[in-house]
Formats: sequence, C-alpha cells, structure tokens
Amino acid sequence: MAGVPGPLRTTRLIGLRAIVVVALAALLGRQWQIQVIRGAELRTDARNNRYVAQEIEADRGVIYDSKGEQVVFNRPRFTVSIVPGALADVSAEARERVLNTVAERIGMSVYPRAASMRVGRSGPRDAQGGAQDDAVRAMFAAPRSIVRLMPVNEAGETVWAGWQPIPIDRNVPRDAAFRLMERQGDLPGVLVTESSVREYPAGPTLAHILGFTGSIPEEEVDGYLAKDYRVYDSVGRSGIEASYEDVLRGGKGEQIVVVDAHGRPLRRLETTRREPVPGDNLELAIDLTFQQAAEEALARGLRKSGSKSGAVVAIDPRDGAVRALVTLPTFDNNMFSTGASPEAFVKLLTDPDLPLVNRALTGQPPGSTYKIITASAALQEGVITGQTRIVDPGAIYLPHAYNPAARQQFVCWNRGGHGALNVVGALAQSCDVFFYEVAGGYYEGGANQAGLGSDRLGRYAMAFGLGALTGIELVGEVEGLVPDKRWLAAHNGEYWGTGQTYNMGIGQSYSLATPLQMANATAAVANGGTLYRPHLVTRVADVNGRDDPRRVPGGVIRQVPVDPAHLALVREGMRQAVLPGGTASWAGMPPQVAIAGKTGTAEFADVFTGKDGKPTVRTDRYGNLLTHAWFVAFAPYDKPEIALAVFVDGRGLDHIIEGSQVAAPIAAEVLRTYFGIPQPAPEATPCTSPPCPTAEADAESPGQGPSGAAADGAAADAPPSRGDG
Repeated sequence: MAGVPGPLRTTRLIGLRAIVVVALAALLGRQWQIQVIRGAELRTDARNNRYVAQEIEADRGVIYDSKGEQVVFNRPRFTVSIVPGALADVSAEARERVLNTVAERIGMSVYPRAASMRVGRSGPRDAQGGAQDDAVRAMFAAPRSIVRLMPVNEAGETVWAGWQPIPIDRNVPRDAAFRLMERQGDLPGVLVTESSVREYPAGPTLAHILGFTGSIPEEEVDGYLAKDYRVYDSVGRSGIEASYEDVLRGGKGEQIVVVDAHGRPLRRLETTRREPVPGDNLELAIDLTFQQAAEEALARGLRKSGSKSGAVVAIDPRDGAVRALVTLPTFDNNMFSTGASPEAFVKLLTDPDLPLVNRALTGQPPGSTYKIITASAALQEGVITGQTRIVDPGAIYLPHAYNPAARQQFVCWNRGGHGALNVVGALAQSCDVFFYEVAGGYYEGGANQAGLGSDRLGRYAMAFGLGALTGIELVGEVEGLVPDKRWLAAHNGEYWGTGQTYNMGIGQSYSLATPLQMANATAAVANGGTLYRPHLVTRVADVNGRDDPRRVPGGVIRQVPVDPAHLALVREGMRQAVLPGGTASWAGMPPQVAIAGKTGTAEFADVFTGKDGKPTVRTDRYGNLLTHAWFVAFAPYDKPEIALAVFVDGRGLDHIIEGSQVAAPIAAEVLRTYFGIPQPAPEATPCTSPPCPTAEADAESPGQGPSGAAADGAAADAPPSRGDG
C-alpha cells in the first residue's frame, strides 16, 4: 500500500480481520443452530420429503364461431389447493384452524351445508319446459365446501392422506390469493398456484348456447368418477360446454415431484413427466355478428310489444346448421366462471322473467304457423287438391252429436269471411275456417268436406319433427306435444271430439311446439321435404388442426312423407302471405329478396293467483285470452338458404299480441341483416296496397280456449281485427 501512512494501513488490516472473524462466527453459529438446536426437526423434515406423482391439468379446448372468431377463452386465475397428506400429522385443532382460515379467505364453507341453493318459484312445466328451480338444482347442486372434495374411505369419512393437491377454488380474487401466500408458512398443505378458467367475451349473447363450467353435481359424482374424473374436477354444466365435455376436456398429464412435509413442491423430475393433451377445439355454425343482430332485433320487438321474453331460431335448410339461436331474457355465463357477488346470484335465481330458461327449446302452442303442416298433410292424403276451394263465411257451426239444436261456433279471424279459397289463398290469408274443415271435416248447410282427422294430422306433425327432440346439442330441450285421443283421456279425462280436431288444425287445442321445431319444420318445407338434425357444431379439431368428422353432428332425420309438388303449393301460399294482401304484407319484408312466411297468433291460458288467492286466467280488456306471436319464414324463395322462427311470449301482458304486428317485423329485420340489406327508417311501414290486412287473434275465436269452441256471439264486443297473427 504505497503512499498510505503506516498507522492508517494498520487500522485497515485490523478492520478486515474483524469482519472475517464476525462472518466466520455467524456461519459457525448458523451451523450450530441447524445441526444441534434444530437438527432433529430438520432431519425429520428431510425424511418427510418424498417423491409423489401429481396431475398436470390439460388446457380445455376453445370454441370459435363460423367466421373464426374465438368465443371461449382460457384465462389464468389464482387457484387454492389443499394437500391432504400434509395435514395428516397435525392436530385436529391445527387442521381446523388451517381449513377455517382458507375458507374465510375465499368465501367457502369447511363442511357441506344442509342444502344447496334453491329458488322458490316455478316457471313453465311439463311439455312447455322445465321450471327455473329445476334448472337451478341442476346447476347449483354441488355445495361449495372444502371437506366435500377431500378423499373419503368406504364409510364416507374424510381421509387425510395423499399428496395430490386438490383444487378447492379455481377463481380466487387476487387480494385473497396474496393474503394466503403471505401466510403459507403458517398454513401447511395450502398451495396457491395459477390455473385457467373459462371466459366468454360475448357474455349473455351466447350464454344459452355455450353454457358454462363448474363443479361436479353431488348426485352425479359416481358417474363422473367411473369416467376417470376426480371429484374436484371442473366440468361442463350446460350448453356446448356440457354436451361436448368429453371432447373439450383433454387428457391430464403427470409429473413426479419432490415435495416437502407441507406438500410444497421442491423440484420436478423432468424425465418422469407425461405431457397433458389439450382438449379439442370446436367451430360453431353460429355467426356471432348475426347472432348479436338477431338478439338486438328481438329485443327491440319485445320492447315495442311490452313482452318480456321470446326467441329467434335461424337454420340453414340445406344441412340443418343453426345460424342463430336467440332467447331473451338471458344471463351472463361469466358469472359462473370468473365470479360474481352472492347478491348477483340471488338476483339471477329469483328473477321472475326466468333468464335461465331457454325459450327456443320450450314448447308453446304454435298457432297458425302449424297450418303449413295441416296443408301438407291434407294435400298428401288427398283430402284436398290444389284446386279445391272451400267457402269461408266467417264462421261455421258444429252440431252437438246428441242434440242438433245445440251448436258450437268456430269463427275465422276475419269475421266477414274470406269467401272461396284454395290452399294457396288459405295459407296467404290464414283462413281459420278453411283449416277447420280440412282438419275435422264439415257437413252442414250443403257442405260436404271430409277431414283429415286427428290421428292422420298427428302423424304428419310428428313426421315434421313435432312431439320429439330434434337432437340439438343443448341440455334442456323438450319434446313439445302432439296430442291425441289417448293422451287427452289419460291427462284430462276428456273425450276427443271434432272441435278438438278443428283447433288442432290451426295449431291450438293442446298442441305444443318449440321455436326450434317450427324453424326446422319450415326448413323441411323450404328444401322440398328433408328434415335435418339441427346442429350447432360444424367442426371438431385437435390442437394441431386435425379434424375429427366422427364428432360433427347433423345429418338427415328423415324425408317428410309429402310429395314435393304438394310442398311447392305450401311454399307458394307462404310466398303469397308476404305479398300485397297477405297477412305479413305490411311487416317490412325487404323487397330485394323473395321471402316466404307464415304468421301465427296462439291463444293460451295465462294462469296466475288472483287477489282472492284462487287461480285466475289473465285476459285482455275485452275478456279475450292472451296470445303469443309467431312468424316462420324462409328465403330466398327459389333457393332457400335460411329458415327461421320468431316467437314472442304474451305471458303477463294485458293485451293481445299478433304475429303480423309483432313477430313478422322482427323476422324482417333479421332477414335484412342476413342478406346485408340496410334497415328501413325506424317509423312504421304503411300499408300502400289496399285492401290492407287487418290484425286479429288468428288462432281461433277470442274467448275460445284450448277446449275447442266459443259460444255463439262470443267476443261480440271485441275491436275490429286487423290481420292474421
């Protein structure tokens, strides 16, 4: 150290020696603590380090729309897991402390509650669709508790053994996850890691189609375990997520890990690892943009009519691909994956408008849209020909079988009558009297019209797909109902008379059909008689893009047993319905494309509890039963590429809604979007081609319920009707 004075150099050397001595003393002290003071404890911990096989979760397959836009994502979220074996040797009190701490942080219970969440009101039942509380039971039957997910012995007792981390919550908020991380030293067996949960960017627009994932329902655990699931796995609970669960789930991997006594991984042995296999990806027939436009059109139509619910279904008649499936009200399926507050769930489950019910799959009386089936059956069975003309005087009278003086009146929506019509004109004008006589026959006043009868009509309704599941890949579809004599006797103890057949011929009586069924039946008429299986998925491919055509649904259900020439007459009648003078002529159909359609207005009994506590049927101010509004259509007329059904629910209203006024304008807007035609100005489209159609309660006479006929003079004080549907 040249240039440094001797005393200063000596001081520096002493300081360096002191630092070295202190460092050595610290090392020796730490070694003494490890080897002597904590030696026994650390030797025990080292012996407790072990090699364990742990699962590696596979990425769930994602879903795209028909244009390649991704509509389901896997997003990273914090997951809290518990390693049962790490809690085996701690005291019962310490274990309870750990479990209670975790439960408090993530909002779960430690032990199963006595009952899972329920809702106390019901929606439409039987063939009309399951009640909302039934849907809730299916969705929320898995109690959120920690112990429920732990391994059990044959007696059902919790066994604190095994070193596989068990996820107890896959969507832990960031703050809660960090607080648990900070306390991991005091929480043996608790791991905070990252995994993925489903995210649905379109939210409510596709909620009923995509569904959501969640815990395995308690009553279904055994079935899933038999298919190599674990009780803590997340599975598809509704929609495409459920129906394609085996395709989307993928295959878990495995790794050998060295873990410490608390179950925390120390290192992984790469040479013993089995890679997970990602789930297959799906492509839908749904075009998200078109789906959104159809949803907006339906929402506008509901607001205008005052209705709270409805559905739109659009199908490609060339192969059965579903291009849009809208149901309102709807819900946000992200609630079930990325989380929501308890208050939000309670609001959803107690909503009187039943947003969890898919209206596209629930059965409703189809009203005059059913006449396309009646016409097809009558032509095929030779009850009528294309030239047959039936005179509609505005009403016909059905004599009592044992008392000719007693008659039941069956009226047309046009009280003045349509005069003489053939089948094309009857469809265009939706003449009720024509289809009464075609369905049930008529022999009074010189008329001699033989009818189909309910049995033959029912067979054709089933041939067109009514009364049976379509097979679409959605949970909750109902069969609807094609009633017959045996059904009526068994369920109501009633005799099936001609009046029931009359009403069945115009889509009333006890007939129930879903919007999906009516769209599919319309597609069969449009394409010349092929009934396809409606399907939402058009492609299944693995992560490398290799297709699996075996998993793509669809195909032909059957050929409808109606001669193509007869179906051509039905199509012509539907075409005339949207031209000047037809029942949908003023609904704003775009003139740039040839459209064929059929309006419908279906009466139903809207039962509610009156002020006296007794069941009461809701009516309008004239005492008429309420109605649903329907419209079915296809286009282009010569080469159909889209068929659709629009349904607007009349429940809870104080006025009648009609297909021509409410449902047909919605369809017009949907078709404009599909064909890229600009929407018209928002003001109503006037009728410029007299005689203008007038609205009506097309299904049957106001005041005439499901039993069949109105009394003479019924609804004499009703307002003038203005058109079919």
